[in-house]
Amino acid sequence: MTVPGQKDAWNQFYGSNPRPWRGTISNKIRFPFRKGDLVLDIGCGTGKTSSALIEEGYRVIGVDISDVATDICRRMYGDKMSVICTSADSIPIDPYSVDGIVMIHVLEHMNEDELKASADEAYRILSCGGKMFVRVFHKDDMRSGKGESIDGGIVRGNGIRYRYFTEDELRNVFKRFSEVSTERIEERTKFNEIRSRIEAVFEKPA
Repeated sequence: MTVPGQKDAWNQFYGSNPRPWRGTISNKIRFPFRKGDLVLDIGCGTGKTSSALIEEGYRVIGVDISDVATDICRRMYGDKMSVICTSADSIPIDPYSVDGIVMIHVLEHMNEDELKASADEAYRILSCGGKMFVRVFHKDDMRSGKGESIDGGIVRGNGIRYRYFTEDELRNVFKRFSEVSTERIEERTKFNEIRSRIEAVFEKPA
C-alpha cells in the first residue's frame, strides 16, 4: 500500500543518518498511560520515542517499515523492548493486546488508503479503554506544501512523502475513537519561522 520506493527511501535515510533525531523527548510529552502499561510505538525509527517510553516505566513494542531503522533500534534497545519490522497497516499483534499506542510524526507519510488502514489496525490492536497519543505537523507549518505533489502529499529531495493536517482532518482519521484532547502547538525557530503541530489523545471506547 505504500508509494513505490518509500521503504527504500526510509532505508536510505536511516542508513545515512543512524541517529537523525537526538536527545530525549520524555520531558516534552505527558504520555496518557499508566506505569507498566504495554505501549506500541508505531513508526519507532531508531528508538527515540521508544527510549523515552522505557524511561517512563512502560513496556514497549516498536514497529517501523524500515529494516535499517529497526536493526539499529534493536541493537540499541533490544534488551529493553520488542522490535518488529512491518508497516503500520499490517502489524502482527493480537487484537486488544496493547494498553496504549504512540504515533509521532508517522501519519504525515501516508496516503488516504494507508491512513484508514493504519487507523483500523490501531483500533484492532488497542484494548478497550486504551489511549493513543498522536503528533502530526499542522498545515500552517513552515514546510507545508514544499515539494513535488504526489499521491495526496508532497515528496522532497530525500524521496520521502509528507503531508500536513488540520485538526478536523486528524479527527476524521480516528473517527472510530473518542477524542480526549487536541492541542495545536506553535514554536518559532531561530530564523523566525513557525513550526506548527497538533498533539492529540484518542481513546478506544470501552
